[in-house]
Amino acid sequence: MTPAEGPVSRPATIREVAALAGVSHQTVSRFLNQDTSMRPATIEKIKIAMAELHYSPNLAARALRSRQNYRVVVVLPEASQYVPIRVLNGAAKAAHLAGYRVDVVALEGTAKERMESIATLLAGADLAGVLSFAPLPPEALGGAELVTRVPIVVAGAYDDKMRASGTFANGKATIKIMEYLHGLGHRNFFHVAGPLDWISARNRKDAYEFAIADLGLHSHGIARGDWSSKSGYLAASQIMASPDVTAVVVANDHMAFGVMRALHENGIAVPTTVSVFGWDDLAESEYFMPSLSSVHMDLETQGSIGMKRLIALMRGENLAPELLSEPTMELVLRESCGPVRPSSQGLTIPTS
Repeated sequence: MTPAEGPVSRPATIREVAALAGVSHQTVSRFLNQDTSMRPATIEKIKIAMAELHYSPNLAARALRSRQNYRVVVVLPEASQYVPIRVLNGAAKAAHLAGYRVDVVALEGTAKERMESIATLLAGADLAGVLSFAPLPPEALGGAELVTRVPIVVAGAYDDKMRASGTFANGKATIKIMEYLHGLGHRNFFHVAGPLDWISARNRKDAYEFAIADLGLHSHGIARGDWSSKSGYLAASQIMASPDVTAVVVANDHMAFGVMRALHENGIAVPTTVSVFGWDDLAESEYFMPSLSSVHMDLETQGSIGMKRLIALMRGENLAPELLSEPTMELVLRESCGPVRPSSQGLTIPTS
């Protein structure tokens, strides 16, 4: 070690965790071995101490002793920017606190290549479970024996009572968006949906259609995007083909950015002529021109909930009530939405 280098930090030990938590090292060992008879207060003290010391148990040694696996895999779509990093951070933290190692895998390539990647992933002998933020087609999961052996949670799926669960499933905020825009006088709408193999995209589309019928509004169409800004940009051509549209509800912020760019290029002012509402409350939304109205979620908590659902499944535990609750969402109102334009003003594209 050269003088310029400081002492190499060593990982915390189980005895140091025990000392900080005010318990015996045997008690910490019981916690790591998932002793269900421990008091909740004791468990909480140990978790706090582990987090403060950045304690990571020797998972390989534990696996050999207990014959259990401690590796979980988080699956992201190829375009992983559509799963915000805050969601991934929440999931990883929950896994580490429970004593699991996390690997992150992005599904890339053709449909066939993605299918092969999933099959290879699930065949791993040391795999404890999978949390996926991308849809996993049934044919990619193999036979019932594989699914039974490897617990899998797809964020945005439903439980056996058809309650929305996971990170992005609930689409009810779309109804609140529609009610808000209706209050501004809007009656003619367009929806840019996400890819409909995502339950979140289907739920937001379904909520949009419900609000159209419930509020007596008129929908001029639904375009299918792929979460990308480019797909929103291309969808704008369908919006501009319907001159009566005054409000566009978009399934995520990325696509909303593309919509607004295309409208701007064609001389259609937001929100003077058309109001646009997104979803995700990305950091960029506040600084776009105009700033984008959006739906804010506690993404860290939702990532944590997804991982805790997986951990409960892996351990054969009942889900705690908070893991079945709907995510907290709120509308963030910004410059991209305004009162409906005068009825005499149509949505026209200026000619050069």
